[in-house]
Amino acid sequence: MISSIQNIIVFDLETTGLKADKNCIVEIACCPFNQDLKDLQEYNSGIIKPYGDREISQGALNINGITMQQLENGADSEKIIKEFVSYLSKLKAGRNKPILAGHNIDKFDIPFLDDFFKFHKYDLSKYVNFDFTIDTMWWARVKWKESLNYKLGTCCANENIELIDGHRAMNDTRANKQLVKKFIQGLKSGSSEKEKEEYKRPVFQF
Repeated sequence: MISSIQNIIVFDLETTGLKADKNCIVEIACCPFNQDLKDLQEYNSGIIKPYGDREISQGALNINGITMQQLENGADSEKIIKEFVSYLSKLKAGRNKPILAGHNIDKFDIPFLDDFFKFHKYDLSKYVNFDFTIDTMWWARVKWKESLNYKLGTCCANENIELIDGHRAMNDTRANKQLVKKFIQGLKSGSSEKEKEEYKRPVFQF
């Protein structure tokens, strides 16, 4: 059976805080690949100007290194949403919408992205498949039960993946894409070994 999952979008956001309904997205980065693990065209929004009356936490800016001046000179969010919707539309494969992957996306990034779309009168579910996501934080907790922590940097180090200048969207996303591929390759390898074992298993005759 041909999988309905054709393209996977590894993505990351930078935001002005931790609450999707009170803070806003200020950077979006995507590093997609297809089911054969072949890289597809990346997307980087650049700095996005804050929208609405959303709060800006200086603590969040200290972490991602984005300055108030950069925010003031950022791209208009209306322009970015139209650009991003067009980008996502091109990643559909026939009727199959791409799925989202990333680190801690189920609890953090996806709620922010969904809110960003709703704020601009768009429906995210029309462009991505919500039936399944790949959250590498969850997968890491399953794989490394005794890991020091489950931050992206630690998980990448566990797989010997270099993460340079973390806490900026594109750098995190490129490293996380390698982590997602490692997990998928591990699943495929495990599946292959299981198939070989089943093939060797003797057939009982009655």
